[in-house]
Amino acid sequence: MHISPITMVVGTLWAISAILDYAFFTYYAQLKEYRFDRFKEFLSTLAGKDFLFNYRILWRALCSIVLFVFLRGTVEDIYIMLILLCIDMIPKIYYISKRNVRRPVVTKKAMFIISTGLVFEMVVFWLVDLVNVLLLIFVLRFIIAGVLIPVLFFPTAILKKVYIRRATKKLHAYTQLIVVGITGSYGKSSTKEFLSQILATSHTVVKTPKNVNTEIGIAKCILQTNFQNADVFVVEMGAYRIGEIQKICTMVQPKIGILTAIAPQHLALFGSMKNIQQAKYELLRSLPQDGLAITNVDNTYCRELLGTLECRVKTFGSDTDFHPNILIENVKNTESGISYKVLTSDGIRNVGLPIFGKHNVFNIIPAAIAAREIGMRNDQIDASLQFLKPGHGSIHTLLYGTATIINDSYNSNPEGFKAALDMLNTFPSSKKRIVITRGMRELGDQAEELHKQIGGEISFVADELIITEKDYAEPLSLGVVKKYNTEVRQIYAPEKLLEYVQALHNTESVVLIENKIHIMIQKELGI
Repeated sequence: MHISPITMVVGTLWAISAILDYAFFTYYAQLKEYRFDRFKEFLSTLAGKDFLFNYRILWRALCSIVLFVFLRGTVEDIYIMLILLCIDMIPKIYYISKRNVRRPVVTKKAMFIISTGLVFEMVVFWLVDLVNVLLLIFVLRFIIAGVLIPVLFFPTAILKKVYIRRATKKLHAYTQLIVVGITGSYGKSSTKEFLSQILATSHTVVKTPKNVNTEIGIAKCILQTNFQNADVFVVEMGAYRIGEIQKICTMVQPKIGILTAIAPQHLALFGSMKNIQQAKYELLRSLPQDGLAITNVDNTYCRELLGTLECRVKTFGSDTDFHPNILIENVKNTESGISYKVLTSDGIRNVGLPIFGKHNVFNIIPAAIAAREIGMRNDQIDASLQFLKPGHGSIHTLLYGTATIINDSYNSNPEGFKAALDMLNTFPSSKKRIVITRGMRELGDQAEELHKQIGGEISFVADELIITEKDYAEPLSLGVVKKYNTEVRQIYAPEKLLEYVQALHNTESVVLIENKIHIMIQKELGI
């Protein structure tokens, strides 16, 4: 069968266009963990509406239909497709040149979606000679991708059950392994890292990697890990719905559970604070009678259900009214890190650590309590604390030319945001203090009020506030107290934001990056 050169050109451009488009759509699906509830919540935001009005979804469809109607009958159909594809490649080439290509993390699932979409389109391209059918497929790729993802749900669900069953069986064979579960609205990753570092000085420790905290992610971690010589398995547990942490606990059977805090993180998905509380308490309620629950009694939602637990409980906090087992006092920032005092039944200890951020005390203390329960002596724990380093996702500083960057871009919640601002406030006022943020996501009906509050907190600390997304620009701006003269700017275009950041390279500025930021900025700053 003879294929003309023009058909080959069109077919090649079509394949390139399809690969880039399906990668783009898969990136967003992966970003929301292929969950319909998270993607639906995203589409309800201004950022989500911008996504729907993206060139690939709306404007390409309109332009393609207009050009098709205008050119049909004046030139051959194959040339119409060539013109449409050449136009389609212009923005793609632009994004590639600006290193602004949205692409998913390479996984089997992501590659299956992209390759299946591509194969489907190419089969139709070669077999169907009707240009209107080809045009329809061309402009409806978002729908095709949207169909492929739920189609994968059933085989994925079956495979997921197989993974979980195998992981459960494997882990339960290690009867001497102590499993520590860690959950909370924030601070769980940092607490996991601190506990793992403390225990590593005297035990063989395995931990869930990076931000792996879902049932299937933990199952895969278990199946890929050799626990032969391990003493402790530290498991971070996350959830967006009631019941998800319970499933993880059924799989790993924790002996010790740490609940760091309960806050309106993912409130839009849970529906209420009570639902978040019930979900987080699934860890503590899964513990055996001889197990240990560790939590922060300063937090209302953490302490009010402690009386319902059947296991032992140890608490920490800074408020004497709630009688914590570990009372924390005099938390201060120092030139070399932080210092604090703890009061326990063993006496009073003053501690100084090479870790920045006062909020980290409330991540280190529960880690130390767990280490003591596992068998480490106080002197061993104190010695190990001197070598702590911030782990994956923890707030940290780095230099960008002469400017200082405070990187808190892993995620964002009200308490974490305030802690980052507190860290920004430790820098001298002679330096220009800047906050760059898109705001906080998935806060439900509390979002506007919480952003107004954060706007007020920012104005007490920062000279300049840069807002990078539209959704919470208004409440953040309204919250800024005018008398503090904080300059508020909205910079939504990544290219403009990159120019702004580059201009700070040789300045005496301190820049807080709060919540996720565009990949162009990440690459520029090396974060």
